[in-house]
Amino acid sequence: MRPDSSARTRAPWREVLARAAQWSFTLQTWLMVVCLVVMMVLLFGNVTLRYVFNSGINVSDELSRLAFVWLIFIGAVLALREHQHLGVTMLVQRFGPAARRVTHLACQALVLWVLWLMADGGWRQTVIGMDTDLPVTGLPIAVFNAAVLYAAVVMMVLTVLDILSVLTGGPVPLDAQQDDPLA
Repeated sequence: MRPDSSARTRAPWREVLARAAQWSFTLQTWLMVVCLVVMMVLLFGNVTLRYVFNSGINVSDELSRLAFVWLIFIGAVLALREHQHLGVTMLVQRFGPAARRVTHLACQALVLWVLWLMADGGWRQTVIGMDTDLPVTGLPIAVFNAAVLYAAVVMMVLTVLDILSVLTGGPVPLDAQQDDPLA
């Protein structure tokens, strides 16, 4: 296999960042798998125990709900990285490359503002939740709110990196590329 010529021209720090990001997102993918397995095992085990043995796992509902919340927010981070969130590009597809770049940067600035609001609210709710415990497990309710804070902060970092990439002449991501089959 021949090495990619663009990989040879990249700065070494970009390679290190790319490897670190890939490792981080692989870890997050596995965390999603763990959350899904925990949910399946706890819920299936609880249903089986209730109907077969007339007993159950007390912490099953709380832990599976916690795993579900973290699964959703980790998935949102991974979707942002892959530009898989919903977007309406009908108008942007008609723009030229320069207008598409400007539009993408304006949209990313709005995304940053919304993520700041999300991070601020997530932080406030996490702090409030530190004093309230879940009834069965005794965990602080902040473990739920921390998922929002985590997702907002990581998505802010990804958005800033995307903005810097576009500002330094990098390609506009696929969600803003012209891919109209009629063009």
